[in-house]
Amino acid sequence: MQPVPDPFDPPWHTAARWQEVNAALVHLRQRHRTALDRCRDLARRLERRLDGLGPLMDELCRATCPDCRTPCCATALVWFDFRDLLFLHLAELPLPASQPRYPHRRHCRFLSPGGCLLPRPRRPWLCTWYLCPPQTAILRLRNICLDAEMKAIKSLRQELEDEFIAVTHKRLDETGEIDETHPQIAQTNMDYSNAK
Repeated sequence: MQPVPDPFDPPWHTAARWQEVNAALVHLRQRHRTALDRCRDLARRLERRLDGLGPLMDELCRATCPDCRTPCCATALVWFDFRDLLFLHLAELPLPASQPRYPHRRHCRFLSPGGCLLPRPRRPWLCTWYLCPPQTAILRLRNICLDAEMKAIKSLRQELEDEFIAVTHKRLDETGEIDETHPQIAQTNMDYSNAK
């Protein structure tokens, strides 16, 4: 019997689980290659939006993070969720070797003295979405509101997941074949989504 996941552990936090989920996504991406064209288009749109936010977010980080006594990268429990992995796979971006803080790392494995080693689109969404109070204050002073852009990105992430699930489930229903990898991804993601 497998142990029940701790709701505070990120999904796929062991090397074996990380490899398993990524192998399953590669399998599904290859198996449904042509049917996933719209998903790949959504992933490219999402990548462009994240790239577009990059310069402003990097500027905010340069202005606030070096003097921060408790930087997020050193203290926050951040992980790649299902939508992050799905995006990386469908945008065909390089995959990280593991979750950012696991196994048992004190701080994010991608944190360097010069900041994050990952380009903005390859980071967990939470790393872009979260704005600390000093960053929010800078945006307010400069009369910049990112609410609409953040909402658009969140919507694209949801649409990408919905379309991926619709395509892979539809194809499964049409063929009548049971794909053992798909339920594992869905169930694992559901377990961690419900735990949040």
